[in-house]
Amino acid sequence: MRTLKIVVTGAFNAGKTTLIKTLCGRILKTDMKLSINAVKQTTTVALDFGILRLEDKVIRLFGTPGQRRFHFMWSVLGSGMNGYILMVDTQDEENMIDAAYIYKFFRENFPETPHVISANKADCKKGLSEEAIREALNVPREVPVHPTIALRKDSALKLVKLLVNLIERGSGV
Repeated sequence: MRTLKIVVTGAFNAGKTTLIKTLCGRILKTDMKLSINAVKQTTTVALDFGILRLEDKVIRLFGTPGQRRFHFMWSVLGSGMNGYILMVDTQDEENMIDAAYIYKFFRENFPETPHVISANKADCKKGLSEEAIREALNVPREVPVHPTIALRKDSALKLVKLLVNLIERGSGV
């Protein structure tokens, strides 16, 4: 059985923890309560971790914190990864500024690593288009931007399978 390490990264409130929990059920979370924030009550400060069994693979999913002050964890969690997912909240245009910063970090520090962009909250009517996301993040044409609903297991699995296929093509497996 092959084991893969996939990092799930993105800005604050993009859906990283939700995606991992949807895929894995029970997960390890390292979060803290937010004192002033109407969007959500907690935020990840170290990592989220879950294990997904998919066909003949064991996939270890590591979720990064989305706030810049925890950026030191991005390199730690990215070390040895087979691929990564950048989660983007399509309902929050301001989210794109932090998402672009994180994407630039990962592309510069892990330039040959297969990855996909998750256009999360795709079930909402008013959201950023694939083209708007590509432009805001400077996403190369060969990198998939995939509409995702992190709360739905079928949607989350499609995203992971897309990345696993990219990893396998790149490694000659």
